[in-house]
Amino acid sequence: MGIAKAADWAGTARTDVCIIGSGAGGGVAAALLAEAGRDVVVLEEGEHVSRERMTQREEQMYPLLYRDGGNQNTADGAISVLQGRCLGGSTVVNMADVVPVPQGVLDHWREAFGLTRYSDEAWHKAGQQAMEAIGANRIPADRVNRNGQLLLDGAAAQGLSGGTFIHNRVDCIGSGYCMVGCAYDAKKSVALTFIPRALRTGQATVVTQARATRLDRSGRKVTHVRGVLSDGRPFSVEADHVILAAGAIHSPLILRASGLGGRRVGQHLSLQPQAPVSALYADDVIMYRGIPQATYIDSTEWANAEDGLAGFRVENVASTPGMAAASAAVWGPQNPMHYRRIAASLCLVPDRPGGRVKRKRNGRPAIQYTLQRLWGERMLEAIRVAATAYLRTGATHVTLPFAGAQPVTDESQLDRLGPLRPNSLPLISAHPQGTCRVGAVLEQDFHVKGLDNLQVLDASVFPTTASSHTMLPVMQAAILGVSELL
Repeated sequence: MGIAKAADWAGTARTDVCIIGSGAGGGVAAALLAEAGRDVVVLEEGEHVSRERMTQREEQMYPLLYRDGGNQNTADGAISVLQGRCLGGSTVVNMADVVPVPQGVLDHWREAFGLTRYSDEAWHKAGQQAMEAIGANRIPADRVNRNGQLLLDGAAAQGLSGGTFIHNRVDCIGSGYCMVGCAYDAKKSVALTFIPRALRTGQATVVTQARATRLDRSGRKVTHVRGVLSDGRPFSVEADHVILAAGAIHSPLILRASGLGGRRVGQHLSLQPQAPVSALYADDVIMYRGIPQATYIDSTEWANAEDGLAGFRVENVASTPGMAAASAAVWGPQNPMHYRRIAASLCLVPDRPGGRVKRKRNGRPAIQYTLQRLWGERMLEAIRVAATAYLRTGATHVTLPFAGAQPVTDESQLDRLGPLRPNSLPLISAHPQGTCRVGAVLEQDFHVKGLDNLQVLDASVFPTTASSHTMLPVMQAAILGVSELL
């Protein structure tokens, strides 16, 4: 029992539970099931990247930690869909924001989709359980860097409200390298919390560099998980129960390859698109030091039984120079020579399901998504709010995320924004959801319809956008789903 690399694993196993994926869904399920005495095999396509291997160099860490090295895109190239591919999944590379499923979203799921199996109390209790496990705590005001404070000050100048995130960093030193892995083990990812819990039981085996490709079925049960190791050898795991937790992009691919789940597998994709806005100040901001994402404007966002999660929010952000250059225009007065004086934020719009993931002949995903008019209008309003926040706090220039747009120096220039043209924005998605949604592909207990021993426990299960950040909602769903097996 322990962590085995592909080269050190025989390639066959017999277990009580086989889990595909080791992130916020799979890692949580592994710990709870192993602690309940079940033999568990966890299959992770990526590598185990310990703190000693986290060099903080972009050219090394993006290929090691991210799906497609951070270059997974929609089919038209318009949206970069960021996902982790390593032990611990996206919890290793995310901004450590801890946001549970809002009550309004639970109301919406109950009213619009008839999801009543788990009570509000059960969802909230699962959230508290997960938060305790990952060391969730509110970012104190004295840990907010200038980049974050400028956004809060700019919100107040517009009569808008915001706040500081709850996060799962403990003893953070403020290096700012969160997106390329924490070399200080301050970010309490699944790789540092739930996976060690599973291993301590002696009931769990974690195999890295093992890519599951299909599931064998006999009657109403899945019998084997099959795939290929990084050295090219095939593998097979026989299991009494299988949990698919490969994420909203890749879980539907495995179901499709296996002929499971029905025709709606891969449909109802939400990407929750985000657009960057950056600003140049006369003096230093140094956004890349301290906690990269600590503050937000959220008075423009709401959740209720009719709409679910709606509106938009603006969050301060910082990333490494390569990612910043790839996701936002850094030119004119805001060139790399001025990087110390740049502040930045992301404008996040909770969308409704409208995209889909299809499986190409080579097994790779084709992510199809078009930014609908309403989400585009809300994105424009979010961009106005972010730009106004910077101009009212003394920015000399604001760069808007439109191809060919000139820097803005005065609020009156914001009146000319829009309408959006197709592919006119460099959008980002870090929260894909919904491709194996409950009620369409899954029963309310997260079992695939027509199968007694296959569950999906990742962001693909949500019928609509679960939250502005999906790590904790996925953990909540995993805790509830595993409760069916205990």
